[in-house]
Amino acid sequence: MKLAIAALVALAVACGGRAHLEPGYARSYKGQFSAQQARPPGARPAVAAPGLDAQEASIIANSYRKSLSPKEERQYGAEPILVVAPPQRAAGHPLLPSVPKE
Repeated sequence: MKLAIAALVALAVACGGRAHLEPGYARSYKGQFSAQQARPPGARPAVAAPGLDAQEASIIANSYRKSLSPKEERQYGAEPILVVAPPQRAAGHPLLPSVPKE
């Protein structure tokens, strides 16, 4: 039991470091995010648009869902059922020796 715990601790220590990452890791992401946050000189601060209340959001979501649903309703409420008859054996083909006789 102690050996298993020691092996798990050694594995966690070996895999836990960031030695495999390069010094410039994520530099491009940081540059892109800082460019998005920077405002041009002389620009006014952005004003947030008024939001929707819960009722308006619910109405809009329901109308969107209804627009995605099929327009015509089926006459029969359930899905059609496909009935497949068992295959008929051909008289000319004998059964293989591994198949038991009926």
